Amino acid sequence: MERLRRDLPPPTSLIAFEAAARLRNFTHAANELGVSQAAVSRQIQNLEDNLGVSLFHRGRRPLALTSEGLRLHDAVTTGLRQIAAVAADLRRAAQPGTVTVAASVAMTSLWLMPRVAAFREAHPDIALRVIAADPYTDPTRGEVDLAIRFGRGDWPGLTALPLFDDLVMPVAAPGFFAGRTAPRTQEDLLACPLLHLEDVDPTWIPWRAWFARHGLAQTQRPRDAFTFNAYPNMIQAAVDGQGVALGWAHLLRRELQRGDLVRITDALLQPEEVQHLTWPSARALPEEAAVFRDWIAAEARADAVTAADLAPPLG
Repeated sequence: MERLRRDLPPPTSLIAFEAAARLRNFTHAANELGVSQAAVSRQIQNLEDNLGVSLFHRGRRPLALTSEGLRLHDAVTTGLRQIAAVAADLRRAAQPGTVTVAASVAMTSLWLMPRVAAFREAHPDIALRVIAADPYTDPTRGEVDLAIRFGRGDWPGLTALPLFDDLVMPVAAPGFFAGRTAPRTQEDLLACPLLHLEDVDPTWIPWRAWFARHGLAQTQRPRDAFTFNAYPNMIQAAVDGQGVALGWAHLLRRELQRGDLVRITDALLQPEEVQHLTWPSARALPEEAAVFRDWIAAEARADAVTAADLAPPLG
């Protein structure tokens, strides 16, 4: 055991390295770990000094691992996943009947939480624990039974059940353009006060991608741009009349139905990715988690949204 402790690099440096290598970004790793970017950089440097090798190719975007970094990342990932799996099993054994579900902050706040009360009423014997986190929480790496994830469904080690696809559109408060000229084309939107979301998830559609899909170029954000790191906060700003946001139909179903937000143009964009419910392929779902899986799949089927379900755009 003493030899093991002597040969192992500092555990905190390994944790920082795993996050930075997985996310290919020191800043994103720092956000996930709840520390500063400088702290992550120091931990990586300490680890490289301890091992006597470089783990990253500096100056590349996104970050790239050296051959030594790839070897270490494989070993660290395997070890942490095994530890996490055992820890998750121990926690489940200590708390029978508890289902832990993870989703993005946007998905949790705007889609999942409005439905949870119905599940709890139907299944009062099942304790539910909800984790809202950006970036995505991987159920193979912790005490998560199920996780909602947006993508193509081809994640190694995960079983993925498609829930629904989505539609994206520009939205604003109904009175936002009072006294202003409402946009009639996508090019007109370039001159509007736009609300921006930080690029937390590469599958998320920012304004520059929206305009690119319509053959337009948004060169850069204005210096006075209003930017958010959480989608629900951006949507609240749109409801409060502070600008135009890109709205996702499933997430904004209530705001659109109540008239808190309205479509601005008739353009709709359907992402190639789909919301999935995921769980580790290597282990069977506990009975309570299977109940939640079946319930959320039924909720998703009942919540299908098509272009015909949306009110016409403003004006």
